[in-house]
Amino acid sequence: MGESANVRFRHFARHWSHGHCRCSDHSICQQLVGIPCSHSHHSPPSHPAHLRMSGKLASGNVQHFFQNGGYIAEAPASEYASWQKLQQLYDAEHSKIVLKDLFAHNPKRFSKFSKEYNSTSGPDVTMLVDLSKNLITEPVLETLLSLAREAKVEEYRDKMFAGEHINTSEDRAVLHVALRNFNDFKIAESGADEVSAVLDHMKEFTEAVRSGAWKGYTGKVINTIVNIGIGGSDLGPVMVTEALKPYAKRDLTAHFVSNIDGTHIAETLRVCDPETTLFIIASKTFTTQETITNAETARSWFLASAKDKAHVAKHFVALSTNTKAVTGFGIDESNMFQFWDWVGGRYSLWSAIGLSIALVIGYDNFEQLLKGAHGMDKHFKETPLENNLPVLMASIGLWYNDFYGMDLYIYERDISLTWNRLSDSRSSSLRPISP
Repeated sequence: MGESANVRFRHFARHWSHGHCRCSDHSICQQLVGIPCSHSHHSPPSHPAHLRMSGKLASGNVQHFFQNGGYIAEAPASEYASWQKLQQLYDAEHSKIVLKDLFAHNPKRFSKFSKEYNSTSGPDVTMLVDLSKNLITEPVLETLLSLAREAKVEEYRDKMFAGEHINTSEDRAVLHVALRNFNDFKIAESGADEVSAVLDHMKEFTEAVRSGAWKGYTGKVINTIVNIGIGGSDLGPVMVTEALKPYAKRDLTAHFVSNIDGTHIAETLRVCDPETTLFIIASKTFTTQETITNAETARSWFLASAKDKAHVAKHFVALSTNTKAVTGFGIDESNMFQFWDWVGGRYSLWSAIGLSIALVIGYDNFEQLLKGAHGMDKHFKETPLENNLPVLMASIGLWYNDFYGMDLYIYERDISLTWNRLSDSRSSSLRPISP
């Protein structure tokens, strides 16, 4: 087996930990090691050669798997020359990198390590990013940027903006930037030209709900929304609505239900009125088990009061692409908001998944959010790495994460409270501290 297959094998081996299989597709384990996998206690082969020797699977088949549809991976980051130089810098210098000493030795450290961002489109934004208070030196920052170049960050950034399928494991484009594109980027990927129509649909709907024009089955206005979704269909909207609470419509209450534990939906429904509650069901396929289970619970609760299934259309909308399943649930097709397979879960708040955000803060504010992000997208795309804020902050994050072994700490109150909530309920590795 060649070196490239060895690299891919190491990538596959990351799915194993402490004697347990941690892969997302257990059929892979069956194919590779010849035994069923259901998170049982079995260990991965320590080297591709072991597969040949074990007799469980011919090495040719393993190589075929990795080269034809298996996980594709570049060489591990630790094999880059820049990474190895960073490790040497850390080993030799980290005990000597003390902030008060760095400032004492260089009175101009602030001006050297601070950057100012001025938006070139969207809202008029000026942002000062002070990197001087980080545990970095000029050699460290230079080597971090060298690592970014060695890892071809600029090349893959440009491929991403062009709509190339840089998501190789799923053969998909990665186009969250298309969701907030205001005619600056020319993106050929299917669906990119449909975004503006979905945004128009979201605007029309949110304005109808917030103004009171949209009414429930008894003629009362909507004063409560319940977003039902998991993963990116929950985390992003929760975080943004919490962080942007100062912009919220105070007489519109928002709840977010994600847990399959029935207590979550039951306790939420206890404080809702079926005559004035709108449910947003966020599931691309409309088959996600946790989401649909909670959605069906909500529908049963609603129909216990409304009786007539025709009333579901006034109180349930869907963020999905599965028209048949959505209409079968009782939701009107005109109240289905589309998004696309190139919308990654963690970035989905910029898509129709952000409907709950638009309802809470208003569509105009939601559009300002999109435009602000678009301005930073342009900065990321057009700015040299030395002054590129996303690259600089990501690089310093890598320095802390992979060399110091530090967690992320958040000091802004609303965002900190949100992350506390998310980390407590989802065992996140992000551990914010309260201000």
